[in-house]
Amino acid sequence: MPRTSRAATSAGLPPLLSQVIRAAAHDARLADSDHAAALRALARLFMLALPARGILALGDDLCQDIDNIATRHLDRAAAEKQFHLAIAGVSSVAQRDAIETAHASIVDVSELAHYYAGLAAGITLAELGKR
Repeated sequence: MPRTSRAATSAGLPPLLSQVIRAAAHDARLADSDHAAALRALARLFMLALPARGILALGDDLCQDIDNIATRHLDRAAAEKQFHLAIAGVSSVAQRDAIETAHASIVDVSELAHYYAGLAAGITLAELGKR
Protein backbone atom coordinates (compact mmCIF):
# COMPACT_ATOMS: atom_id res chain seq x y z
CA MET A 1 0.00 0.00 0.00
CA PRO A 2 1.48 3.42 -0.88
CA ARG A 3 2.48 5.68 1.98
CA THR A 4 -0.25 8.19 1.14
CA SER A 5 -2.88 5.47 1.57
CA ARG A 6 -1.33 4.41 4.86
CA ALA A 7 -1.52 7.94 6.19
CA ALA A 8 -5.14 8.13 5.16
CA THR A 9 -5.97 4.91 7.02
CA SER A 10 -4.66 6.50 10.23
CA ALA A 11 -7.52 8.99 10.16
CA GLY A 12 -9.60 8.88 13.30
CA LEU A 13 -6.71 7.81 15.49
CA PRO A 14 -5.29 10.07 18.17
CA PRO A 15 -3.10 12.72 16.48
CA LEU A 16 0.05 11.77 18.42
CA LEU A 17 -0.35 8.11 17.54
CA SER A 18 -0.96 9.02 13.89
CA GLN A 19 2.31 10.96 13.94
CA VAL A 20 4.17 8.01 15.47
CA ILE A 21 2.71 5.74 12.76
CA ARG A 22 3.80 8.17 10.01
CA ALA A 23 7.28 8.30 11.51
CA ALA A 24 7.49 4.50 11.64
CA ALA A 25 6.39 4.30 7.99
CA HIS A 26 9.30 6.50 6.97
CA ASP A 27 12.00 5.04 9.25
CA ALA A 28 14.41 3.01 7.13
CA ARG A 29 15.56 1.05 10.20
CA LEU A 30 12.07 -0.48 10.41
CA ALA A 31 12.00 -1.61 6.77
CA ASP A 32 12.36 -5.33 7.57
CA SER A 33 8.71 -5.55 8.60
CA ASP A 34 5.74 -3.24 8.72
CA HIS A 35 5.94 -1.54 12.11
CA ALA A 36 3.61 1.25 11.01
CA ALA A 37 0.91 -1.26 10.04
CA ALA A 38 1.35 -3.06 13.37
CA LEU A 39 0.93 0.21 15.28
CA ARG A 40 -2.11 1.13 13.18
CA ALA A 41 -3.74 -2.28 13.75
CA LEU A 42 -3.03 -2.13 17.48
CA ALA A 43 -4.40 1.40 17.69
CA ARG A 44 -7.63 0.32 16.02
CA LEU A 45 -7.85 -2.69 18.33
CA PHE A 46 -7.51 -0.48 21.39
CA MET A 47 -9.88 2.18 20.07
CA LEU A 48 -12.54 -0.55 20.34
CA ALA A 49 -11.27 -2.48 23.37
CA LEU A 50 -10.57 0.35 25.81
CA PRO A 51 -14.01 1.98 25.78
CA ALA A 52 -15.71 -1.42 25.92
CA ARG A 53 -13.56 -3.12 28.56
CA GLY A 54 -11.53 -0.50 30.36
CA ILE A 55 -7.79 -0.41 30.88
CA LEU A 56 -7.64 -3.00 33.67
CA ALA A 57 -9.92 -5.71 32.27
CA LEU A 58 -8.70 -6.27 28.74
CA GLY A 59 -8.57 -10.09 28.88
CA ASP A 60 -6.46 -12.87 27.43
CA ASP A 61 -8.21 -12.73 24.05
CA LEU A 62 -6.49 -9.39 23.42
CA CYS A 63 -3.14 -11.11 23.93
CA GLN A 64 -4.08 -13.42 21.07
CA ASP A 65 -5.15 -10.42 18.98
CA ILE A 66 -1.78 -8.76 19.68
CA ASP A 67 0.07 -11.94 18.68
CA ASN A 68 -2.02 -12.13 15.49
CA ILE A 69 -0.97 -8.57 14.65
CA ALA A 70 2.65 -9.55 15.33
CA THR A 71 2.25 -12.44 12.90
CA ARG A 72 0.71 -10.23 10.19
CA HIS A 73 3.01 -7.23 10.47
CA LEU A 74 6.14 -8.09 12.46
CA ASP A 75 7.17 -11.44 10.92
CA ARG A 76 6.29 -13.55 13.98
CA ALA A 77 5.56 -16.56 11.75
CA ALA A 78 9.08 -16.40 10.33
CA ALA A 79 10.50 -16.32 13.86
CA GLU A 80 8.39 -19.31 14.88
CA LYS A 81 9.41 -21.22 11.76
CA GLN A 82 13.05 -20.50 12.55
CA PHE A 83 12.51 -21.85 16.07
CA HIS A 84 10.81 -25.06 14.92
CA LEU A 85 13.48 -25.73 12.32
CA ALA A 86 16.18 -25.25 14.93
CA ILE A 87 14.72 -27.69 17.44
CA ALA A 88 14.01 -30.35 14.83
CA GLY A 89 17.29 -32.03 15.71
CA VAL A 90 19.24 -31.12 18.82
CA SER A 91 22.50 -32.99 18.89
CA SER A 92 25.25 -30.41 19.23
CA VAL A 93 26.18 -27.15 20.91
CA ALA A 94 25.84 -25.35 17.59
CA GLN A 95 22.27 -26.60 17.28
CA ARG A 96 21.45 -25.50 20.81
CA ASP A 97 22.84 -22.06 19.95
CA ALA A 98 20.58 -21.96 16.91
CA ILE A 99 17.61 -22.79 19.14
CA GLU A 100 18.50 -20.00 21.54
CA THR A 101 18.84 -17.52 18.67
CA ALA A 102 15.53 -18.56 17.14
CA HIS A 103 13.79 -18.37 20.50
CA ALA A 104 15.23 -14.90 21.07
CA SER A 105 13.70 -13.85 17.73
CA ILE A 106 10.26 -15.02 18.84
CA VAL A 107 10.61 -13.24 22.16
CA ASP A 108 11.82 -10.05 20.46
CA VAL A 109 8.84 -9.97 18.10
CA SER A 110 6.37 -10.70 20.89
CA GLU A 111 7.88 -8.05 23.15
CA LEU A 112 7.81 -5.52 20.33
CA ALA A 113 4.16 -6.23 19.62
CA HIS A 114 3.28 -5.93 23.30
CA TYR A 115 5.32 -2.71 23.60
CA TYR A 116 3.47 -1.24 20.62
CA ALA A 117 0.20 -2.41 22.16
CA GLY A 118 1.07 -0.54 25.33
CA LEU A 119 2.03 2.52 23.35
CA ALA A 120 -1.19 2.41 21.37
CA ALA A 121 -3.24 1.80 24.52
CA GLY A 122 -1.58 4.60 26.46
CA ILE A 123 -1.94 7.19 23.75
CA THR A 124 -5.49 6.08 23.03
CA LEU A 125 -6.42 6.27 26.70
CA ALA A 126 -4.95 9.75 26.94
CA GLU A 127 -6.89 10.84 23.86
CA LEU A 128 -10.14 9.32 25.08
CA GLY A 129 -9.65 11.21 28.33
CA LYS A 130 -9.73 14.48 26.38
CA ARG A 131 -13.11 13.72 24.80
